[in-house]
Amino acid sequence: MPLNRFITIAWGKSGIDGKRSVAATGQFVTRAREWLRGHGHAMPWVWVQETGDVFGQHCHLLLHVDRSMKDLFGPMPLRWVKAILPERYVAKTLDTQTLPAARSAASNPLAYEAQLLGKLHYMMKTAPASLEEPLGMAGRGHKPWGQSCPVYGKRAAVWQNWKQWREGGALIA
Repeated sequence: MPLNRFITIAWGKSGIDGKRSVAATGQFVTRAREWLRGHGHAMPWVWVQETGDVFGQHCHLLLHVDRSMKDLFGPMPLRWVKAILPERYVAKTLDTQTLPAARSAASNPLAYEAQLLGKLHYMMKTAPASLEEPLGMAGRGHKPWGQSCPVYGKRAAVWQNWKQWREGGALIA
């Protein structure tokens, strides 16, 4: 289940402040996860929360959407973001991208690894610079590590069923 979707949600653009944005990101992940679960699929995911001059409070998510769900999933992130927002949606609050190399992750793992690590490197730009080398991410992407920004609450989260997935256990209860 390769991470094959990269989503940025600029909560600050549409009226969600820093103190409520982590909860909004959690609501988004819950909606996506439950929607996919309802269609018989698990959704591995990871997200980070940031504040910046351009987007305000925002999050970046990497997640897996089963290939069979691609077309049905397509319009859903916008629907979920609009439902979570306290006011109306502002243009460019949501950006969603597919990771093309994920389609051939098994047959061309180096291409997928390069694309995935580039996205992870971008997501981890606020992590301590000392982590870049131990995580094998030196030279990935253009963002320097160790940037800082205020975040209220949790800065990052990861799918908790990864161990069960790696061991081949049941993914859907």
